[in-house]
Amino acid sequence: MAEAGGVAIRGRHLTLGGRRLFLREAAPIASAHAHLLLLHGWVGTSSWMFRHVLPELGRHFHAYAPDLPGFGRSQPLPRRPTLDDYVTHLQRLLDALGVDRCHLVGASVGGTFALAFASRYPERVGRLVLVGPVWRGADLPRRFHLLFQLVDWPGLVDVIPKAPIKWWMVVRRLDMARDTRHLSPEDRRLMARDIMRVSNQTLVNVARQLLRLDLGQEARRVCAPTLVLDGEEARMVPARSSQRLASLLPDARCHIVPACGHNLLLERPEAFLAAAVPFLKGEPSCQTGGMSR
Repeated sequence: MAEAGGVAIRGRHLTLGGRRLFLREAAPIASAHAHLLLLHGWVGTSSWMFRHVLPELGRHFHAYAPDLPGFGRSQPLPRRPTLDDYVTHLQRLLDALGVDRCHLVGASVGGTFALAFASRYPERVGRLVLVGPVWRGADLPRRFHLLFQLVDWPGLVDVIPKAPIKWWMVVRRLDMARDTRHLSPEDRRLMARDIMRVSNQTLVNVARQLLRLDLGQEARRVCAPTLVLDGEEARMVPARSSQRLASLLPDARCHIVPACGHNLLLERPEAFLAAAVPFLKGEPSCQTGGMSR
């Protein structure tokens, strides 16, 4: 366990449903605060993507950043997972951590899971922050649809190698290169590592869910106060998609960060913290009772 600036930070493994899961955790040393669950994105990410903001978030909250199933150091779910399976996994994770109620931060596809969770379990969510959320498949680039319709042919996913061609297919052809141009060399290295580490099947399974995704109805049922953030230059999912989502949510505000792409947490962590921390520290509404301690 590392301690810095009054914050204790550690990584640990736990077993959930017979599967091994890795979790990063940060919390104030002096006192317990409200709980915060951080959900990472899809291609090239795991809990490392919160490395620039986790120490500061740990000053204010007891923060948990898991590697989602099949990503980073966490084992995949036992069968071909659906969106509902990931939402159920999050519910079981909170139960295992002894957390009844928490704030949620979801980035990119992590925002997909956070939005679906907040809709299904409103009593367990205090406040919600969505960062470049993927909530509707129609907003994804056309090349995304064409590529994953191709690689989803039976058996083809098994022959796509974990080699430079994988980087080319995922990063170049999905237009992510222009969404990563502001990243530091170390963040680029970590993203490349995770692209190579995640299994082809996990990438395609999640992509399959995204292609037909539309969480418009779920968004209308979210009663947690919500902050939607995005980068003005985002290409993977354009910022107008976040603005549209904010208009559907009953209690939401939207902030678009200039000179930033899809990876706000990596490109402009100070902008994320300046917007998210004051919002998350506001009094919870929508459900009776306080936050878990």
